[in-house]
This record gives sequence, structure tokens and C-alpha cells, in this order.
Amino acid sequence: MINLNTLKMKNFLIPFLFIACFLMTACDSKDDPEINPIRFGRLDYTIRVGIGTNIGFVDGGGVYELTASNPDVLGKFYIDNETKTLRVIPSSTGESTLTITDVAADTSTTLRITVEDFYLSFTIKEIEGDNTNPYLDYNNEIRFIRDEGNTKPVKILWQNKVSYEIKCIAEGYFDIERSGTNIFTLNLKLRHDSDKEFKTFNYTLGGDGEYLKLFDKWFGYDWDDSIASKSLPVKQIKMTLTDPSNNCKITCTLQPF
Repeated sequence: MINLNTLKMKNFLIPFLFIACFLMTACDSKDDPEINPIRFGRLDYTIRVGIGTNIGFVDGGGVYELTASNPDVLGKFYIDNETKTLRVIPSSTGESTLTITDVAADTSTTLRITVEDFYLSFTIKEIEGDNTNPYLDYNNEIRFIRDEGNTKPVKILWQNKVSYEIKCIAEGYFDIERSGTNIFTLNLKLRHDSDKEFKTFNYTLGGDGEYLKLFDKWFGYDWDDSIASKSLPVKQIKMTLTDPSNNCKITCTLQPF
């Protein structure tokens, strides 16, 4: 025999449980934060071989899978979640894509990365005196390059302040001579595309001294430790080129890399 009170209780519990489950599901969906997929400022990057590069990003689910089309070029790469950066330490020059799969967001982003030869970049900030070098001017960049053969190429670059386009206005080779009295001389052989022959320019080097350590390290001059100060690196490393013929001074600052 069916108990009417039991039947009434069952009829009450069923809708109650349904409503409770609905409310719990609604609460759970509100508690789950929306996951925005990982995003980068751009998709194309040019970096230098042998130099670790940090590429910043925003959002992301926190768990990622990274796949390089040319791992021999990109070398070592990983995501640092604490600093929100992609760290790439390339091992050779060339091109590669790097696909970052955001596991939580179930999306993928592919970056195109070009690895070029290492270079030290100096920007000209001040010129005192009569400058006879037509390739060096205010804000021009002097790019000292280490290629695979360490042939010490150099390029002089100029940037259009309106379009931000960078153009190479001269290229050639450089070397640094050291005298017995620790005088360092920069020898530049430069020419424009339209020039038939190289023009030679010589400058004695001065400034902070820290830049000499960088030349020694990257271009294998094997100078002894007395070439530069052993103090901590300064915030802005300066190199002064002095033309011995007329004492014209060209002050350059090292650009961070």
C-alpha cells in the first residue's frame, strides 16, 4: 500500500533537487574564470644569434606546448609564466616559426622568427668639430657585426623618423688596433652602394671602457684584463671616436641587446 505522505515527500524532493542542481551548476560556471588565449604584440621578430631574447605576451591559460619548425636555429626556448615572457636563446642564424599552443584556451599562435648575425649597436649622440666622415651623422647607427667567419663587417644605418624605416647608408669592415701604450684605434673601411672604392677612416677610442670588454668577448681580440675598468657596467655605455687629423669627437652610446 502506497504511503501518501511518502509520495508527497518524493514529489517535493524531485523539483527541489532539480533546482538545487541548476543553482550549483550556475554557481560553478560563474566561478570558472574566462580564459583569454595567449597574445603577442606582433607575429614577426628579428633577434641576434647567441643572445637570449625575451618576448612579452599577455593573457594565456598558463600551460603551453611549443613547437619550432627549425629547432637547430631557435636553440632553447620556453615560457616564463611569472614574467609573462617567451625566452628564446638561438643557436644559429636562419629562420624558423614557433607555434605556441595554449592548452587551456585550446588555441595556437605562430610566430615567425629570423635569427641574424650578432652585432654591437652604437647610436651617434654628439659630434664636436669638423666631421669629415659623410656616413656618420646624428642618430645614425653603427652596427659592428660578428658573422660566421668573424670577418668583422660593419653597417651604418639611418632611420626615417616619420615612417620608422631603417636604411643602410654605408657598409664595409672594421678592426681595432692596440698599441704598446694601450691606445686603441678603430679602423673603418666604408662605402655606399654607389661608391666604387672603400674610404678609410681611423679613430682613437675613448669613453667608458666597458665597450672594449664587449669587443674583446664577441670578436676574439684576446686583450688582457687591463683594457677596461672592472667596475660594474654603467647604465649608458659611451664610446668616443676621435679623428686624429682634426680632433673631431663623435660620441656614441651602446644600444641594449
